[in-house]
Amino acid sequence: LGGGHSCALLTDGTVQCWGLNEGGELGNGTKTNSLKPVPVSGLSHVTQLVAGYDFTCAMRDDLSVFCWGMNDRGQLGNGKATDSPVPTPVVW
Repeated sequence: LGGGHSCALLTDGTVQCWGLNEGGELGNGTKTNSLKPVPVSGLSHVTQLVAGYDFTCAMRDDLSVFCWGMNDRGQLGNGKATDSPVPTPVVW
């Protein structure tokens, strides 16, 4: 469950999100809220999706993981503590 946003994994392997977007939770490169689903930028071949509180992560069919949204506690897994309004790869 997200903290004011929701996301859906579509049958074509893309993701769309809607709701609050203060930290880039919608993944569309903006921080503009949306009352209807918007496509997550540059993300395809997604097989799994999980929404956290103000961030979302997706696993692709090649097992790579991308996250976007608020990152004040490093929740995006990219080694930084700055928000990302677009999917960013998790650094293993």
